[in-house]
Amino acid sequence: MKPPKTILMILGVTLISACSILEQAPAPNDTVSRNLNEMKASPRAVPPKRELATVQAASSASQLAASDLDKSKGQLTDLEKQLADRNLRLASLERQLADRDQELARLRGDLSAEMQKLSQAQRGLVRALRPEIQKGDITVDLNSERLLIHLASAYLFGLGEDQLKPAGVNALKQVGAILKDYPEYNVEVAGHTDNLAIRSKLKEKFPTNQALSEARAANAVKALTEGGMATNSLTGGGYAETKPVAPNTTEAGRQKNRRVEIRVTPKS
Repeated sequence: MKPPKTILMILGVTLISACSILEQAPAPNDTVSRNLNEMKASPRAVPPKRELATVQAASSASQLAASDLDKSKGQLTDLEKQLADRNLRLASLERQLADRDQELARLRGDLSAEMQKLSQAQRGLVRALRPEIQKGDITVDLNSERLLIHLASAYLFGLGEDQLKPAGVNALKQVGAILKDYPEYNVEVAGHTDNLAIRSKLKEKFPTNQALSEARAANAVKALTEGGMATNSLTGGGYAETKPVAPNTTEAGRQKNRRVEIRVTPKS
């Protein structure tokens, strides 16, 4: 049996009303969905390119500045270490310099004392040998290193001879008598000649100037010991023509080179 038309109409109206309500009522998550859709639809905020470049440049500059600062700190630390090392070396050098100054002062004091003694010996020699010094046969010279007594060969020896003349023996004995009071000094006796070769019969006795200079030095040493000098303070040697004091081109120069020298120096 078919339902009445009235019932069908009522059902139709009811269905239409329900659909209308369904269309108007929002879904439980409609607000969230709408917000999500709006975010998807709207463009994302992106900073302008110029501002982005500025930010990136500022970041790079900051990183570079930090790197430079670290580098500068490292360099400063190295410089501080170098300065400390140099200060240590400077302090060490200053100590060494102070020690050397003290040693120099001591040496100067010793030298002053030595010079006083040698000066006293010089005065004694000048008094004893005044006539010979005035004639120019003997000279006595003093400097900071030695006392030097120069005796002309012609005053001491005959031509080509190694034996002392009486006046030469006497002069050397006086030198020995004065120098014996200074045993703390070395006394070196050196014989010297000119550069002329020995000739004729003299060559038989002294084949070379070296032999002649050595013989003359030995006889001078003997005369000094006769004056009172101890042999352990004396040395003698010949140098022939190897240490000239004047040119050998003239007779005057050769006469100066023919000599005996007595060198007095402190014992080391």
